[in-house]
Amino acid sequence: MSIPNEIFFELGVGTRMRRLQEQLTADADRIYEEAGLKFRVSYFYAMYALSEYGSMPIGEIARLAGFSHSAVSQTVKRMAGEGLVETTAMDDGRQKCVQLTAAGQAMVDEARPIWQDLEAVNTEAGASKLLAGIDAMEATYADKSLYERVKERQAARQKTVPEFELVPYDIRFKQAFYDLNAWWVEKYFKMEPIDETVLSDPETHILAKGGEIYFTLIGGKPVGAVAMKLQSPGVYELTKLGVDPNVQQGGMGRALCEKVIERFQARGGKTLYLETNTKLEPAIRLYEKLGFVELTPSEPSPYERANHYMEWKGRPNDRIAAE
Repeated sequence: MSIPNEIFFELGVGTRMRRLQEQLTADADRIYEEAGLKFRVSYFYAMYALSEYGSMPIGEIARLAGFSHSAVSQTVKRMAGEGLVETTAMDDGRQKCVQLTAAGQAMVDEARPIWQDLEAVNTEAGASKLLAGIDAMEATYADKSLYERVKERQAARQKTVPEFELVPYDIRFKQAFYDLNAWWVEKYFKMEPIDETVLSDPETHILAKGGEIYFTLIGGKPVGAVAMKLQSPGVYELTKLGVDPNVQQGGMGRALCEKVIERFQARGGKTLYLETNTKLEPAIRLYEKLGFVELTPSEPSPYERANHYMEWKGRPNDRIAAE
């Protein structure tokens, strides 16, 4: 299976930010090192704040950086150990005030030209837009955390996911069989002559030739469909899997595929295969979880869009046990 360059998108924003942070840190460290400056990137936020606004409590540095008081305390302790800052107890005795030493100020003076170059390059690279996006996300999650928002969605889904029943083909569902499949074909590809032939007359081209068709129903309405087509003695194709885009939840696609696997086994089948397209990555991941593996087809597919052939070899755990 071809893996794209990016797979995370909004789901992995934290992963992307960490990746970018690691890249920026590595490059900045290299710049400081080549300049002969023993400056730690992890000290930047504290040293910059102190150089711009003078001495301040640890709590204020933590507020500006958005870090915990404990984390900043540890950083300040390491900086003090290197002679870059010094701390004094404040009047209330509960906080320490931090200020740059002469060595720390000298370090800042040497680092400032590099900071100016880093700022200019980051601006050219679109840092302003990134910061605006981060500001928006931080404001959103300050109002209600990521945890709270996800838990709300999970609770809402549990309340709204409709129960479905799985039933065999009925003449009443003939048009639904066409519509459910035509929707996704037209969304990602184009209807081919073989699609029109099979979907328009499933009784002749699937059922009468020894195949089977199943539907998922919600409130008596068909919202998902799949077919098991007999290609030759003992050889079956899992095909025509389609789920209503408005209710693609609750595991209907998986249930339909598992029904085909169940019927294939009950009929003593020898080979169960499917043909799909690498563009349909979520579907391929589902097939893999069910025990389908990518192989080379023995003959060309009748579908122009089919570029990924898979056969069912049993669920992964079952294969491991057998080995």
